[in-house]
Amino acid sequence: MSDFIAYIKDAIYFSLIFEDRYQLVLLGLGITLVLTTVSFVLGTLLGMVLCAGMGSRRPAVRGVSRAITGVLVKLPPLVLLMIFAYLMLAGTGLGAMTIAITTFTCKSSAHLAEIFRSAVDSVAHGEVEAARTLGFSKRQAFFKVVFPQAVSQAMPLYKTQFILTMQDTSVVSLLAIPDLTRSVTIITSRTLDPIITLVITTVVYLVLGVLANALLSRADRQKHISSQEAEQA
Repeated sequence: MSDFIAYIKDAIYFSLIFEDRYQLVLLGLGITLVLTTVSFVLGTLLGMVLCAGMGSRRPAVRGVSRAITGVLVKLPPLVLLMIFAYLMLAGTGLGAMTIAITTFTCKSSAHLAEIFRSAVDSVAHGEVEAARTLGFSKRQAFFKVVFPQAVSQAMPLYKTQFILTMQDTSVVSLLAIPDLTRSVTIITSRTLDPIITLVITTVVYLVLGVLANALLSRADRQKHISSQEAEQA
């Protein structure tokens, strides 16, 4: 038992304390959070556009939106990253971070577009017709009837997609971006002991997932409270 405790102490020391290697972990964590947050926010906006396109009355717009979404959903994140890095954005002078954000924005937007589309389609058409009968315009019917229900339907999958996007960013080591995964890989190559760094990576990703889920759930509850107060007023 004493040997095991001594091993753990030495492993933690050489993985985190020696040469201030914990700074690599913190740097990687920060880059992972930036990649995930920026890509997901932009992906949400682009996903709304694709969702609107898939519901368009124009066959060309609807067909193009569905084709783009279908391709992006089916391609693995690593393959998509390689396509952007070595084909579509090669020679543009864009930095690795910009290419990575572009990749994960497109990837997350496709999944979010399908989530949004399913949520919108889940609202009964009769409710929209009832709103129109009461004198609501198409815009008013959407934002007062369809949108609130669609948000409630989409939120569980929306939270899950944020975590999936964070997991997808682990492939950016292909572009030599020192994200969390690459940082702990560098530490492992120096210590030749993957156990502690693997535990650290696992714990950090689990904590980030729990925190992200809690924050999004809190935001959703706050939205419901605000909506109820507005209705009562």
